[in-house]
Amino acid sequence: MPPHNATLIHHIGTLTLCAGLLSCGPIDPPPPTDADGEPIPRPAPLDDWLRVIEVTPAQSIATHPTIEVRFNAYLAPDSFTSYGALSLRSGGLSSGGRIDYRMTRKTLRLRPRSALIDGLRYTLFASPGLRSVTGAPLFPNTPAPERFTDATLPDSPALDRPEVRWDDIAPLVERSCNSCHDDPEWQLPRLTPQALRQTRSTQVEAPLVMPFEPAQSYLMHKILPDYPLRRFTVQPPPYSDAPPLSLDEIERIEDWIAQGAR
Repeated sequence: MPPHNATLIHHIGTLTLCAGLLSCGPIDPPPPTDADGEPIPRPAPLDDWLRVIEVTPAQSIATHPTIEVRFNAYLAPDSFTSYGALSLRSGGLSSGGRIDYRMTRKTLRLRPRSALIDGLRYTLFASPGLRSVTGAPLFPNTPAPERFTDATLPDSPALDRPEVRWDDIAPLVERSCNSCHDDPEWQLPRLTPQALRQTRSTQVEAPLVMPFEPAQSYLMHKILPDYPLRRFTVQPPPYSDAPPLSLDEIERIEDWIAQGAR
């Protein structure tokens, strides 16, 4: 056989082997589906699922409880505003209620609208419509925690946030923000309550502060160290002389916005 024919047969055999490997290789598993059999979107390639990290209380709950659910990521604002973002169910009974988003803590808090029945076992459900700010959906088949009610337990605190006015956070803004914003070399506007409420960001299409809506206020996106959707670095920047804000201080700014930024 001429050498070139032998070479050709060798290549054909190699191609046949490769084709066989491709046809017999691993097949991606089918996408997860919801209760109706509809496919659940997957996270982006470099993203993770939205996951529940912690549920408190960890054991029995009072008949007037406040349930806290902490996630691994910040929530998209339009995904937790529905009535059923969190709910408690026991058999055919379902109890929704007031929901409060603690953005700084990546936590949803549920306060049932009416007292639970003592001694019943309630299951906590999170809406499959919840998603992170990067669009990651809730992990499929996230376990639904179960808790028994115990009327002997004290009622949980209400969802009311501690009162925070501008005078309460002004020292934080002066210390960590206006040290640069008030410096002529930086050419940045001084941060005042009026300026924050009435100014839109020059970096993205969003208000600096949207009263009553911390999750939609770009100021929060800028000062949270690990917030994934913002331009440039966290504020105050690590290379400045301004001391960084602690999570407790950021939460006070969040409370100020949540109460109307007055």
